[in-house]
Amino acid sequence: MSDTPNDLLDYRFREYLRLSAALRPEYPETLGQADGDAAVRIAEIAPGAPELLKVIYANVAGTGDEVEEPSLVEFIPGYRLIHINEYAEQRAALSAMLEERGHAAAGQVYPLLANYSGDFICIWKKEDGTESVCDFLSDYGDVVVMFESPLLFLDTLCEFYKQEVYFVDEDGFLDCDLIKEGEVGAAMNPSANYWSE
Repeated sequence: MSDTPNDLLDYRFREYLRLSAALRPEYPETLGQADGDAAVRIAEIAPGAPELLKVIYANVAGTGDEVEEPSLVEFIPGYRLIHINEYAEQRAALSAMLEERGHAAAGQVYPLLANYSGDFICIWKKEDGTESVCDFLSDYGDVVVMFESPLLFLDTLCEFYKQEVYFVDEDGFLDCDLIKEGEVGAAMNPSANYWSE
């Protein structure tokens, strides 16, 4: 394995899919096949897109409307991976909410995961080129850093599986141990505000 950022992100994303499949064997398949021109498409939809988006959509298409089984919708508890075909629409929705709430952070915010309440997990690409993965709750309007980098986002999610923070509940849904999630999240992302609030 090479040490380039893209290769590391790709390796970790594939590891996340493998760990997901251990709990929900059908889940990775529901994410669909990647579009052969995913890098071109995401660059057109979201100029300057973070590498994590390019890596994800080079592997999968995302969760589409055709996924009817509720237990197979979530990428992490409470959030689904935005399908590439709806990415432009979701980005416009997030941008409108950020503008409405007066979010004035320098740089660009790109949606990554979404729920049906208008909340997002997003990538904040700052003007200096650094990136973090953040939580944006539509009722509050603040972008709060959860993961200090896109790689730490994937590393932490993989660790959530390895340490059994994530589990499948009695109805087959992905769930998490909130206390353990906070402990592991804070240990791996010590400067991220989200875990200390």
